[in-house]
Amino acid sequence: MDNTQTRAMLDDQLKGTKDDMVRLSSKVDTAIDKAVTAFSTCDVELGRQVIAEDTDINAKRFELEEHCLHIMVTQQPVAVDLRLIIATMNIVTELERIGDYAAGIAKLAVRVELYPKRDIPNAIYQLTSQCRDMLRRAMVAYTEHDASSAYAVADNDDSLDSQHQLLFHKLVGETRDASQSTDHLLSVLFVAHNLERIGDRATNIAERVIFMTSGKLTEMN
Repeated sequence: MDNTQTRAMLDDQLKGTKDDMVRLSSKVDTAIDKAVTAFSTCDVELGRQVIAEDTDINAKRFELEEHCLHIMVTQQPVAVDLRLIIATMNIVTELERIGDYAAGIAKLAVRVELYPKRDIPNAIYQLTSQCRDMLRRAMVAYTEHDASSAYAVADNDDSLDSQHQLLFHKLVGETRDASQSTDHLLSVLFVAHNLERIGDRATNIAERVIFMTSGKLTEMN
């Protein structure tokens, strides 16, 4: 096999890996949406679905990691390709952890008897929208090798953190009100914390995109 054929094979494998990553990120994004919906509507069945599907996300992570290792061993990628493969292995771990956060939210939905339905602060939906947007844009930056878009994702993390802090202080204050369900307020705090952590993971993905495109390891969180 000549160098041209070898290069074409490597390019095909890398493209396939990136396509798999996009599909996995879409599953993770859907899991976030379903989890928050299940929690806010006390939809036990939807919550169980998110938890069950998290097993598939975990399995796909290990499958992709093994595929990346196989490429490294068999294709002898050059430096720029090697950075892509290493970044992919790091990013797939971040996606799996985001899936875990979504499953954690979903678990509250299946424990509805402990956390009966109450009003859900609008800030929860705002946090959900923002962290999902950060994840999507981080993955676009990954597929397009766009460092400037990756930096923009990281810039939004400060806004997400600020929203989380405002909600945290509001809910802590409400726990002192005897008319409020403390269990419910604590569950909302847990959901908000997981959404904030999803934003952090999206920022980690953006950091890996910057490494992938420039070779620089940058701490942006």
